[in-house]
Amino acid sequence: MPFNLDKFVASPSFEELDSLKKSEIVKVAKHYGTEFQPLMRKDEIKRYVLEYLVDESILPSTVLETAITVPTDNTFELKRLEMEMNKEIRLKEMEREREREEKAREHEFRLKQLELGVIKASVL
Repeated sequence: MPFNLDKFVASPSFEELDSLKKSEIVKVAKHYGTEFQPLMRKDEIKRYVLEYLVDESILPSTVLETAITVPTDNTFELKRLEMEMNKEIRLKEMEREREREEKAREHEFRLKQLELGVIKASVL
């Protein structure tokens, strides 16, 4: 169902605002005259709109507590996943480096064997 700004303004709710796309939140922010930068992230613009709606007593202040809790949980989860991914990348890089070193040692060993074989053959 497409977003209807007039319907939202008539009966605003955190749940509906939370489900909107960035472009729809921008429309709401413009309607209320909320200051924001177009390059801001969706969550940042939504926060400005929520603060405005709470300041104007359109929504209860408990909405801000809910809004703060949800992104924080997501932020920690994203940071944890990012750290986990970086760890995996480092482990793979270390494994590749170990394999390269092992191949280099094997190559050096084979060269030494060939050298010794040539020296022995020339001595005989």
